[in-house]
Formats: sequence, C-alpha cells, structure tokens
Amino acid sequence: MSQPVNLADDVYASLTRLKKQRKNASYSEVIRGLLPKWEAKDGISFKELAERISSRHKGLKPRAEPIDHDLIAYGVSRAHSR
Repeated sequence: MSQPVNLADDVYASLTRLKKQRKNASYSEVIRGLLPKWEAKDGISFKELAERISSRHKGLKPRAEPIDHDLIAYGVSRAHSR
C-alpha cells in the first residue's frame, strides 16, 4: 500500500536527480537505498527511534473533554451540539 508524502521542492529535486542516475528505479527504491545510510550515520535504527517515541508517550494522558451540563440537563444530543 502506498502513502502520499509532502516533500520540499529541493528535496524532491534531489530525489529526482538520484532517480535519473539509477535507470528504471522508482522513488521508493531510491528512498529505500538512502535509509540504511541514514541509520548507519546516526547510529540509531528506525525501530529504536519508534521505541523512544512510544516510551515518551506512555506517561501522557489524553486531554479531558469538558462536560456541558446544560446539554445533559436538556437531553440534547452531542452530535447536534457542535
């Protein structure tokens, strides 16, 4: 399954240049070829990065939605109140 992404113009131009260098390569193949270089340079893999991000979010609680007591008292549906 494909996911659309937004890229800055200069990044897109760089990817296009790399794509033209590799004959019959897709943008996905070009990006896939760049990713291991990024992991090796920074010393962290995508799996480790995802684990760090998820560990930061473990202690956070979702924002509580305010209760409108007038809607409850008059029996107004929440779907129509917005």
